[in-house]
Amino acid sequence: MADQPEKIGKYEILGIAGEGSMGRVYAAHDPFADHKVAIKVQNIPDDGSGASKLSRKMFFNEAHTAGELDHPNILAVLDAGEDGNEPYIVMEFVEGDNTLTEYCTEKNQLPLKQAVEIIYACAKALDYAHRRGVIHRDIKPSNIMLTPEGDAKIADFGIAQRMSSDTTQIMGMLGSPRYMSPEQAQELDTTPKTDLFSLGVVAYELIAGRPPFIAKGFSRLLYKIVNEDPSPPSEHRPEIPPRLNTIILGLLAKNPDDRPESGREVASELVAVFGDLAQEPVDISEEDQFRIVRKLRFFNDFSDDEIREVLKASAWETRAPGDEVITEGEMDNSFYIIVDGAVSVRKHGNEISTLTKGDCFGEMGYLSKIRRTATITAKDDLSLLKITATLIEQASITCQLRFNKVSLETLIHRLARTSERLAMSTT
Repeated sequence: MADQPEKIGKYEILGIAGEGSMGRVYAAHDPFADHKVAIKVQNIPDDGSGASKLSRKMFFNEAHTAGELDHPNILAVLDAGEDGNEPYIVMEFVEGDNTLTEYCTEKNQLPLKQAVEIIYACAKALDYAHRRGVIHRDIKPSNIMLTPEGDAKIADFGIAQRMSSDTTQIMGMLGSPRYMSPEQAQELDTTPKTDLFSLGVVAYELIAGRPPFIAKGFSRLLYKIVNEDPSPPSEHRPEIPPRLNTIILGLLAKNPDDRPESGREVASELVAVFGDLAQEPVDISEEDQFRIVRKLRFFNDFSDDEIREVLKASAWETRAPGDEVITEGEMDNSFYIIVDGAVSVRKHGNEISTLTKGDCFGEMGYLSKIRRTATITAKDDLSLLKITATLIEQASITCQLRFNKVSLETLIHRLARTSERLAMSTT
């Protein structure tokens, strides 16, 4: 394109990745780090007008505020500068440029488990930002990017507010009307709980497939946000667990004091929802579960307390003979431990091994979030412990370290055996 520059600063422009009212985003190559980046360039002329000054302030506010944050679920700001009189921000590149917007309709809803994982990740990211004194103030689906691996990334800190700052803040009724909190709609002071309300609106849309507040006209919409309670999301999606209903409606409380205390509290409450969404929950007491898994070789080096922590972060599932537990090529970060039974491991349709009681599988996807490299099928009646990274994050640091150590050792031993077989086949 004629108006596409060849370079911005040191960055080589590859093409246009996206465009909005406030700026254009280019895909670019960083020649020093040798990787792909995204560069946002402000496209409002610096003509001295009030709108131009506000736009410029928001642009640099995003660079400064987001640049201070380092969290896996916040889009990283890598650099910022000016090329001539044109300011730019360099960000991590997300392949596909997908946001949550396309999944907030009844016709294109995500599976409940995936939707809950996204809200969980956003709650953790907001907790991180709030603890560092940053309120986003514009949480909405179009500001939450989704990577090809399914990870959420909160973006666009243009109107973010620092809770303690000596510099002039961007104030007034700012944000997107549909996702505003009652305090934003009334131009009252904002707090971290403002972001939690907006997250509740996003969660409602993502899970119910429709907004919690619908009205014709701006004034009527603000009235509903301030005065009317939404219907429970389960009215629009009956399979929603009651616990999830309660969490979302709690986020949408009119009074900030009635909302959860923090994003961390929201994340902790969502952990219990994962158990509600387990595929085939089994009615086994906690003590019976403990006695059964204590004997498994995977847990040989775990203390009793660490085993109980893992059980709290697990879903106990059963599968019938022939059921596929993992499918080659799919994206999934679950880790499995065989409690009873056996599974067949197949790659490109060929059986390469059998795993039995006490063995584990899925460690590659769990540790690195890559596509599954094999298909795992139940050979007989199967009992499993299913663990995801999302759930294990709630365990103590000691338990997490122990779990990751055993997972890595399993992976190393499996790779070593594969190398030995390859060496023998070539001799």
